[in-house]
Amino acid sequence: MRSSFIGNPAGSNPADLVTVQLLDGDPLVVRVAGRLLFDTLPPLTEALSGLDPAEHPRVVLDLAEVPMCDSSALNLLVRTRASRLDAGGWLRLAAVQPMVDNVLKLTNLSWILPVFRTAEAAATHT
Repeated sequence: MRSSFIGNPAGSNPADLVTVQLLDGDPLVVRVAGRLLFDTLPPLTEALSGLDPAEHPRVVLDLAEVPMCDSSALNLLVRTRASRLDAGGWLRLAAVQPMVDNVLKLTNLSWILPVFRTAEAAATHT
């Protein structure tokens, strides 16, 4: 299993560091760590936009280390979901933390972004 890391540029505020790890497989698991806010989102945006939906139609976002997100991150999730659906796949969220879960519920996005306890559960759900 190959993995790659993407992170914020050197000199970034450590409190705002976002890291992304891509774990090859089907589905592709994307592990994210950090607060997903408009000014910290570029590493995740870069990682997701660099994935060809035809090659990776099924994606699990492991959010176990994401304590919070804003509307920019939600927008990215919705766009990523749409590109996966267009390719005949899906986007699933795993290990969603309480604040992120609350945001998903308040915005009614939990209806279109399925949440699972673990990345393994999301990957194997039929």
